[in-house]
Amino acid sequence: MKKDSHPIPLDVNSVRTQDKSSIHTEFTPEERAILRDLIRGYVLNDQQDSHGDDLYQRVVTLKKGTKVRKTIVIHEEVGALLDSFEDQQKFNKSDLIELTILDLIEKHRKGAAST
Repeated sequence: MKKDSHPIPLDVNSVRTQDKSSIHTEFTPEERAILRDLIRGYVLNDQQDSHGDDLYQRVVTLKKGTKVRKTIVIHEEVGALLDSFEDQQKFNKSDLIELTILDLIEKHRKGAAST
């Protein structure tokens, strides 16, 4: 739901039990709005989870073996973003940087091969 929206008070039971002999076949506008917000939230969470799962799969499939230390110099704000992302995603910075470098090289190899 939007942060600035207020939940719509809805007593679904009173709507559905007014006439027990009838079958409820249509949602009220309020019910449709609630369902739409729930579905949006579910889809957004699912998309975020799948991106996180994809990143996790890529990290765990990185080649194991001898590692070398390389010193890089990056802008302070980029470093802060990397630190924040590492904390949020619980991944090692070295693994994230390795994936990024591999992606960059792969992208430019494909671009160079097509020209």
